[in-house]
Amino acid sequence: MQDFSEDLAFEERAAAVNLFPAERRIVQHLLGISPYELGVMTSSDLSERSGASRSSIDRLSRKLGYPGLKEMRKALLAQEGRRHEGSRPAEGKPEGPGEIAQRVMLAIAARAEAMGRLLADHPEIGRLTDWLAGARNISLFGAGESAAICNAIYMRLVRLGLPISFAEEHHTQVTLASLMGPGDVALAISYSGATRSTLWAAQVARQNGARLVGISGAPASALARQADLSLHLPTGAGLPGSAEVLDRVVAVGLAEALFQCLVNRDPQLLANSMKIDDTFGDARA
Repeated sequence: MQDFSEDLAFEERAAAVNLFPAERRIVQHLLGISPYELGVMTSSDLSERSGASRSSIDRLSRKLGYPGLKEMRKALLAQEGRRHEGSRPAEGKPEGPGEIAQRVMLAIAARAEAMGRLLADHPEIGRLTDWLAGARNISLFGAGESAAICNAIYMRLVRLGLPISFAEEHHTQVTLASLMGPGDVALAISYSGATRSTLWAAQVARQNGARLVGISGAPASALARQADLSLHLPTGAGLPGSAEVLDRVVAVGLAEALFQCLVNRDPQLLANSMKIDDTFGDARA
């Protein structure tokens, strides 16, 4: 493995060594994608997109002074974060509340756009829609802030008349998982993909024959490996200290995406939601 100064930029490292054609393609691809795609990219993804072998990726990582792709990705994301910091107003000229608010909303919009591309480019959302529409029972599992995402999905899909349940207390989640079986769908949500209580409920549901859907920001996590279907949040550089928050905002948007996919598949479900709207409308009159 090459010995470079820790703060030497990725591009400077690549320029300092002799690269094979396959390695140059990898470098060009890594420099040409968004931080959000980079955040969820695996060696298999990079191999497929760049046309280079996984051994070429490993060799390039070592040439550039990184133990592997994971560390190379982290360095690129950190570099992007430093560039973002460099674009902020100079010392003594702090941003006003309006500029800060605009920057936050633009970061949310960029992350949402990346999530939209991921959903459009892969068939998982269609499979999930089919599973939810035909499920005997649907249960949601998540802890902490991921429980807020579960609650958002629950509140949207229960309006369609789907047999969906969510309990925030984790022992109750395991209880619900214990009652699941074939024909049921379990949605487990964890940013890290490693939350112990969520993994416990997910494992119990799958052992009982339910289909397990994992939603996380870590494509190689324990939850992703365990799931029958996995959706990855487009993690990546964003505002300082905000990566998990931005991902969770986008994950809440997934609730509306699922709602619209389901009503497009079965208009009768939309009729159920309209009936609820009419009920609340009568109460306001």
